[in-house]
Amino acid sequence: MEAIRLKMQAANDPYRTLNREQALAAAFHDFVQRVLSAGWNEPEVALTLADIADDYVMALARRVAN
Repeated sequence: MEAIRLKMQAANDPYRTLNREQALAAAFHDFVQRVLSAGWNEPEVALTLADIADDYVMALARRVAN
């Protein structure tokens, strides 16, 4: 798996969101391909990843609220 390249940018840099999305999308694609090649099918992978992402968002919201 290729390393994620972090470009240090100011929080208000107009390209920060685009660069973050590109880096995460590339890593996500690589990860999904590895999981699919291990034998799981796309619908179960997609649903599981959505569940994991939802859990992460909810945990983050709890931390921010405290």
